[in-house]
Amino acid sequence: MQFYTCGELLLDLILEPDGKLNAVAGGSQVNVALNLAKVNQQVSMIGLLGMDGPARLLLAKLQSNKVDTSLIIQDQGYKTGLAFASVDKNGMAIFDIYKDGFSDILLQITYPELNTDSVISFGSLAAIDPVWQKFLKPLLQLARKQGSLIFYDPNIRCGFKAENDTAKVVENMHLANIIRGSDEDFLKVFGTDQTKIIAQEAALSADQILILTRGSGDIDCFHQGVLYTFEVPALPFVKSTVGAGDAFNSGLLFAWANFKLKTHQLNTGLSGKVLGMLAGTGLSFARDVCQLSGNQISDAVAERAKSFPFFSGS
Repeated sequence: MQFYTCGELLLDLILEPDGKLNAVAGGSQVNVALNLAKVNQQVSMIGLLGMDGPARLLLAKLQSNKVDTSLIIQDQGYKTGLAFASVDKNGMAIFDIYKDGFSDILLQITYPELNTDSVISFGSLAAIDPVWQKFLKPLLQLARKQGSLIFYDPNIRCGFKAENDTAKVVENMHLANIIRGSDEDFLKVFGTDQTKIIAQEAALSADQILILTRGSGDIDCFHQGVLYTFEVPALPFVKSTVGAGDAFNSGLLFAWANFKLKTHQLNTGLSGKVLGMLAGTGLSFARDVCQLSGNQISDAVAERAKSFPFFSGS
């Protein structure tokens, strides 16, 4: 299966409670790409970089982890974005993002050849940016035509204006086969974290999957008119939540590939057991990241994951 992650590339500066500052590759779709590459999936990153120091660091990180970067375009006039994350004593992160506006140079990126073995993963504020949307919509429409899987994570952090941006999020949800968001995301967009109400408000179809995660709380999956709720065991400790949602997405997509699932199977519906396995693998990846200071899964979990099916109660 060939994965394409589409979104912002950022250099994450993570300030730990002890004052230590870590500089790591970031951006939600960058994290997804690196996690999938760690578990031996074929991944291409689609995005925009400047020609500066952060860009060189990001390209080196992606390429050294065998992520294809041929669909990343560079612009001399664009400054690669920075995300500053401060982590409190409970491991919760607060983000401040510093970035340039996007330019129409994005439209020069060549669309990849897609088929039923392709997966497009996209999300965050880039997915509702007007310039990104001009690039994204034809790509997602092509993906739907070719029977590719489309995965969307709204991943709302800062700068979201409900009165202007809600309609864009809903439009993205309609184009996706699987939507995974946090309770915080959906509270900002819809004013509720009730999964059935969100599906109704967004007018989702029965063949779509809506997944709502609540940090350490239970996970909801709504599919074919049925709500499934999966319990989340308590973690012994949380070092940092940076990258946890991205890790969940990576685990779910990894499981999708290993189950050899196809988009057309959503028409008749996936069973509660399969949905539980998808969510469980995502949860295992997310729990691992929560116990680390970085924003991608550990090498140890990546090695264990290669002997799929993979679940961990730790």
